[in-house]
Amino acid sequence: MAELRHLRSLKLDENRLEELPEWIGDLTELTELSAEHSRLVTVPGSIGSLAQLNRLNLDFNTLRALPDSLGNLSRLTELRLYANRLSSLPSTFRNLTGLNFLALGHNLLEALPEGFTDLVGLTTVWLNDNWLTTLPEEFGRLTRLRRLELAMNGLVQLPESMGGLRQLAKLGLDGNPLTSPPPEVVAAGAQGVVTFLAETKADPVRQWSSKVVVVGEGRVGKTSLLRALRGETHNPNEDSTHGLTVSTLDMPHPHPPTGEDVTMQLSTWDFGGQEIYHATHQFFLTDRSLFLLLWDAQIGWEGSKLHYWLDMIKARAPQAPVVLVATHLGPRPPDLPLDELQDTYPGLIVECLSADSATGVGVADVAEVIRQQVARLPLMGVTWPRTWLRAADTVRAAEEKHITPEGLNDLLSAAGVREPSHQASLTAALHSLGDLLYYPQDEELCDLVVLRPQWLTAYISRVLDSEEVLNEGGLFHHAFGATLWRDVERSMRRHLIRMMENFDLSYRTEDQTASLVVELLPWNPPPYQDEWNSPERLRQRELRLRYRLHTVPPGIPTWFIAREHRFSTPVRWRSGALLKHPDGVHAALVTVDRHAKTAELRVRGSYPHDFFAVLKDGFEQTLQRYPGLDITRLVPCPHRNEDGTLCPHEFRHEQLRARLDRIPPLETIECPEHLESVEVSFLLQGIERPAADRSEQMTRQVLAKLDQLEIIGQRQHAEVRGGIEQTRAEVSAMVAEQQRGFLELLRRGQSQQEAICPSVVWVRRASRREAGRRLRPGDVFQLHLCCEAPGEWHLLEGAEPYEVPADSDFTRVVLPYVHQSLKVLKYVVPVLGAALGAASEDLGKVMKDDLDLMKALLDGLPPEARRQLSDRESQSMVVATDHAEYRELHALLKRLDPEERWAGLNKVTTPEGPTYWLCREHARFYRQGVLAVDAGHQPAVLPSPARIVDALPQQQA
Repeated sequence: MAELRHLRSLKLDENRLEELPEWIGDLTELTELSAEHSRLVTVPGSIGSLAQLNRLNLDFNTLRALPDSLGNLSRLTELRLYANRLSSLPSTFRNLTGLNFLALGHNLLEALPEGFTDLVGLTTVWLNDNWLTTLPEEFGRLTRLRRLELAMNGLVQLPESMGGLRQLAKLGLDGNPLTSPPPEVVAAGAQGVVTFLAETKADPVRQWSSKVVVVGEGRVGKTSLLRALRGETHNPNEDSTHGLTVSTLDMPHPHPPTGEDVTMQLSTWDFGGQEIYHATHQFFLTDRSLFLLLWDAQIGWEGSKLHYWLDMIKARAPQAPVVLVATHLGPRPPDLPLDELQDTYPGLIVECLSADSATGVGVADVAEVIRQQVARLPLMGVTWPRTWLRAADTVRAAEEKHITPEGLNDLLSAAGVREPSHQASLTAALHSLGDLLYYPQDEELCDLVVLRPQWLTAYISRVLDSEEVLNEGGLFHHAFGATLWRDVERSMRRHLIRMMENFDLSYRTEDQTASLVVELLPWNPPPYQDEWNSPERLRQRELRLRYRLHTVPPGIPTWFIAREHRFSTPVRWRSGALLKHPDGVHAALVTVDRHAKTAELRVRGSYPHDFFAVLKDGFEQTLQRYPGLDITRLVPCPHRNEDGTLCPHEFRHEQLRARLDRIPPLETIECPEHLESVEVSFLLQGIERPAADRSEQMTRQVLAKLDQLEIIGQRQHAEVRGGIEQTRAEVSAMVAEQQRGFLELLRRGQSQQEAICPSVVWVRRASRREAGRRLRPGDVFQLHLCCEAPGEWHLLEGAEPYEVPADSDFTRVVLPYVHQSLKVLKYVVPVLGAALGAASEDLGKVMKDDLDLMKALLDGLPPEARRQLSDRESQSMVVATDHAEYRELHALLKRLDPEERWAGLNKVTTPEGPTYWLCREHARFYRQGVLAVDAGHQPAVLPSPARIVDALPQQQA
């Protein structure tokens, strides 16, 4: 190999090489060298002789150091060193000035080398999962950066110079203990961070404010203690708090900066203690606040449910300090096992006090502890832009309960924040802080800004307190709003209903006249065992996953029931629900056992994998609202005993994954109950998405089975026809799984806002006379956008296609998408055929011709272009190339469709997280009110492929 002096590209991926030979430096015409997923420990110094090299990929090795000669590679544009063991970089790194893509994530870097900011051509940098605590002050010199990944480091502060990164579109900062910018600004996105840093550099001022959250059981004295802390007169007849009350408390800073007199402005959040309110509280219990947890000394610490409340705080705000305060003092001093509680909740409880609001005993001690603790909160004294702080104070002082977005922007402009992008960033930060509520992406809420969250929760509390709604089994007829919300106008009542839906507290019935309030569902389940365990259901395949939690927090599983309302059935209760897929074949059961602190998801059907994946994603999304929740995922053993009972053993999901990640993998595991080995891949089947080739293989097998059944089915055997329906559902589920997985890989690492245009394109030649021929100069092609509903990809009725000439844009931009999606698109035709029967013959021929054309176009590309497409597909998806192809497709479509109508497709973010571009009917499927909750109504059915026949344009002669 050392003699191959004219070699341009060398790939040594996925071998067991521990080193590269010195003679590698003799291959001086190399432009590309790749040895990812190997066992490299070192890189030879001779690599510096590869002066023509522009791509070097050493991802997923065990490199501990790099040679100084690496700095000689001045033509290098792409350097991948992801997932190694690098603790430092050579000083010559600064010489790689041609770099535009750099992957250094998952290493052991504690600092970046001097001169790192000389690499001014960088557009994409991955530095996630290192040990970085600071970034160079001159980081703002990297003005071409579009994507910067810094998640899971130890960064406390970002350099203000980053305010100059105007092109930054993606910034990953999760898992850093940042104080500047604060997490509320980080939540506003990349441009929010850039704007904040730029404004801070121009005119900084320190903000001395924070939040004190007061929680505990009802009637424990939360409101009375806050009144005493403010020096107000005690009211023995204080009304019980319904929902939430927000007020203020000013205190002098115990250790102000030298020469300054600092007053800390604290906002106090007093939460109603009744259990019915707890699900709404969770949205306002934020980390980096001080918690006062009150308990009644007369009832005792157990009667005051201290474990429950500490579990809630740990799950929702795991880093927040907690002060225990005993109230209602009697002749005996309060007694509780403090050491035991502190051992159970390490680092959570910082003080334990007692106070009597009526007599004032102990109130001063509580005030002093609050003063000392809030002064230590990480966001106390952080630097803000002066104009932002002034604008935030203006919003907080506004008298209105709610306002229009235009009215809010007028307030911000009057305070000095006039740029629309700056206003959007500050508004997002104030939303995260809890100072206001605004949902600009929600078409029903985008014209309303709530300036007083406590005002909103008070109106929601009226519904939760309503005996009338409770007696209706949780059904809130919207006509009830005329009584419960009689003091607000009718249009505002619609906003309140939508806000409850936004919090996953309710969902609308099919006729839109009522909402089911999930927090008011009955505790006792309705009869469901006969349906769930019917002989037909028991014969189906089943997937199960159990979650063991350290506590079952409010909203589990009711938020999930509301979130997945489109699969709703009349069988639901406070701790479970029976769900059904629109195909009528697949069903699911979710149950929560509060005593055992477990939740279980079970799905049955002919091919339950896709439905299970959707529901699992939705349940995981719900659990993510509790960042401190301890979760153990368990996979039940599928073995059945001789008497038909299931094996009781459960395997830990992470242990199963670890066995497959070993080199070589451990492919079996013994069950300690029945002492037989089980295949690990079988246990994980459905719980994790299958490999693409395995999914394709299974689909081909089922399609062949379907063909056989339909031939036999012409004899009109009823049992065969039943088998055909089952197999069709199985095919549809498999295709949905493939299409969902394709879009997941395509958009991995993208946020909802980054899904800027549709991704599924269908190509046909403008003239179909020579549909099978290869790409020729002068050809014109029709580019159709497809609805991306998983399992239902289809062309759009009445939508005019875009016309694209066979030029470099077509080859460079469109064909890579055709290449990626062709494997999945080829299953559209048989699925439509299965649904349409004989009516699909002409349709199937047309679509098959289209697929043959796409394949012919790819086969007709020059060998180098085909190789590049294959390389692109085989690249590690862990470090994507900044989705350059996606941006290029958007640029092309933007030229073809300047108004971005996208053939009428709607961008819809599903309750499970992924974002799809959907036709109107499929978009409707994800919206509130699609599904009925009354008995006798069937789940809404997805648009039939029969409607797609008319969607195909008339074929030209």
